Amino acid sequence: MYYNYVVKYEIELNGRFTADINFWSGKANLSYEGMELPEGEGKNTFMLGSEKCAVAGTLFSGVYLCRGDEKVLLTKLYWYDYVAGIIPFLISLIGNIIGAVLGVACFFVCYKIMPYIKNYALRLAICILIAAAVFVVIMILAMLFPSLFGLEASNA
Repeated sequence: MYYNYVVKYEIELNGRFTADINFWSGKANLSYEGMELPEGEGKNTFMLGSEKCAVAGTLFSGVYLCRGDEKVLLTKLYWYDYVAGIIPFLISLIGNIIGAVLGVACFFVCYKIMPYIKNYALRLAICILIAAAVFVVIMILAMLFPSLFGLEASNA
């Protein structure tokens, strides 16, 4: 089932803008003073009269609202987000190639959800819970299928 998760940002840039950015696709909708702006030419580009506005950037460089020559930062990952996001990957290193694949997947999940969670303590807690889940999955797989991890099954 597909869910349409949207994160809303309210920005002041010579007027009140509201940007709704889809969690999955990154597609944005932009409103100015409560009125939805029509799409322009290009991805996440909108027209405010004859003026072009755009929602541009990436999580790593920052997502900005651009209006003419002015731009305002909407969201960006900071150094502590990178540290928290790498925790599941570091935990997965104990699990051989299977653990690395799980860790990389969880690494990207952490980076995908971070900009949408405003509370840093909650961000860190989610990353630690994901790391714990990766660890548990690796341990269960190692117990059920020791040969996958280069371990010998005990005959005790």
